[in-house]
Amino acid sequence: MTNLERGETATVAILGSGLIGSGWAARFLAHGLEVRAWDPDPTAEKVLRDNVENAWPLLSEIGVADDAGLERLRFEPSLERCLAGADFVQENAPDDVTLKQEIITRVSLMVESRVMIASSSSGIRPSLLQSEARHPERVLVGHPFNPVYLLPLVELVGGNRTAESTIVRAGRFYRSVGMRPLHTRVEIDGYISDRLQQVLFHEALYMIRDGVCTPAEIDAAITGGPGLR
Repeated sequence: MTNLERGETATVAILGSGLIGSGWAARFLAHGLEVRAWDPDPTAEKVLRDNVENAWPLLSEIGVADDAGLERLRFEPSLERCLAGADFVQENAPDDVTLKQEIITRVSLMVESRVMIASSSSGIRPSLLQSEARHPERVLVGHPFNPVYLLPLVELVGGNRTAESTIVRAGRFYRSVGMRPLHTRVEIDGYISDRLQQVLFHEALYMIRDGVCTPAEIDAAITGGPGLR
């Protein structure tokens, strides 16, 4: 049984520390986890720390774990150092199939077979992402919504080689950091929530174009009604 399954403080590796990656970092830190981040962009560490520090006052107001703290965040200069001792990997590279596939394959060769590898992809089928990975049964999509440190939904999508036990374990882990896992049982481009958002977005554009309503009225129609359900 891993640290994550015991509910003890664990180490999470975050690969890609932009808006989504830093949102994950803030959420994990707020729940008392150790976070190791890596991103090849030379400005990435500053972006990460600025984003996490900006989120921290609100998280502190909402409530963080007794042992939570920004000192648990470490930015590593190499992928190898970031992955050392990781119990869970959250990949957040740009949504490019080839790039994500390459990263996940590299990661799968560096971490123990027990370590789950979750991608934050917003639409790529996980069967593509895991196709070259070692132990592909532990690879899945864990798709969050921005801002990750506030919004609780995370879509869990397995590929054709993802083990059911991986979905169960990932769901348990995400719930431990205050998220609401939604298992998308059928592998489909865009998953569930983004496909629904696209329909709503396009309809809003049509109504604005046709003079039916204004952008402010669209906002009011959602935030005061269906958005609260």
